[in-house]
Amino acid sequence: MEANESKRHHFVPKFLLRGWLTRNENGHNVLNGYYWDERKNEITCHRAGLSGFCWEKELLALQAHQLGRDAIERKFFGEIDDKGAKARKLMLATGPEALCGDERCNFARLLMSLEARRPKIVGLLRSQAGEVMIPGLNEDTKIQQAFAARGIVEPPSAYYERETGTSLEDHALAMIQRLVDNKEVGFWLINSFWHLVRLRPCDGSFVLGDRPLIRSQAYNHPRAAWILPLAPNAAFIAVDHKGNLQRIMEKIPARFAKRVNAASAGQAERFVFTVVDADRRWFGKYLNPNSASRRSPSATA
Repeated sequence: MEANESKRHHFVPKFLLRGWLTRNENGHNVLNGYYWDERKNEITCHRAGLSGFCWEKELLALQAHQLGRDAIERKFFGEIDDKGAKARKLMLATGPEALCGDERCNFARLLMSLEARRPKIVGLLRSQAGEVMIPGLNEDTKIQQAFAARGIVEPPSAYYERETGTSLEDHALAMIQRLVDNKEVGFWLINSFWHLVRLRPCDGSFVLGDRPLIRSQAYNHPRAAWILPLAPNAAFIAVDHKGNLQRIMEKIPARFAKRVNAASAGQAERFVFTVVDADRRWFGKYLNPNSASRRSPSATA
C-alpha cells in the first residue's frame, strides 16, 4: 500500500456526523456515541472526534488498482460525499426545492451510498467471490472441457485472475458501484416528493444512528418513505405519493421526531449519536439486543 492511501474507510461520511458534535468539558468537539455494553448490561457513552466512529480499516480496499487500493473509498465515494455535502448544505439553507436537477441526483446518490457501503453489505459482496464466482468458474462443465481441450491445468478462476490482472474479489467488490447507481431505485428516488422536517427547540431533536438512512417499505411500495436526519433539528424525507407527504406534514413535529429517533436507534449497527445526554434514558429500549423493540416500527406510521 502506498503511503498516501487511506486505511480508514468511513461508511458514514464525516460531514453528516459533524452535525452531532458537542463540546466536552475541555472545550473539544466530540461525538457522544451511545451503545449497549454487553459486559455491563447497560447503555454506555463513548466520546471521540469525527475520526473515532463509523469506519473500518480497509473496508473497501482492493487487492490492486491503478488508482490505488483505496480507489473506491477515495475516488468513488469521495466524489459522492463531496457533491452530497454541498446538496445537504443547500437543502438545510433553503429546502429541497432549491436543488437543481444535478444537485438532486447528487443527493440521491449519497442516500443510496449509505446503504451500499455498510460493512455488512461490503462483506456480502466480498463473499460473492469465494462462495459464488470462484466455484462457478471452476465447476462450470463447459469451461472445464474447453480448458482440457487446450491442455490448461490451471483452475479457471486462477487463469482469469492471471490473464485479466484483476482478482475476483475486487470484481465482486466493484459491484458496489452498481448498487449506488441502480437506475430503477434512483429514478424512483429522484422523482419522489422531497421535504425537510424542521424542529423547534420545544420539539426535541433528532438522533443519528451509524446506519443513518431509514427506509420504510420497499421503494416501489405505495407507502415507501426514505428518511435521513441531516442535523439535530432537521430531517430529510422522500415519499412516493403526495398524500403520504401531506399526512407526514400534518403530524406534530415532536411526535414525528420521536418515531424517527426510535427507528434510528432500532436499526443502529452499534452507535447512536445525540446532542442531548438525557436521550440515554430511552436508548436501552432499542439498543439492547434482547429488547423486543430492537427493530423499531416504521418512522412514518
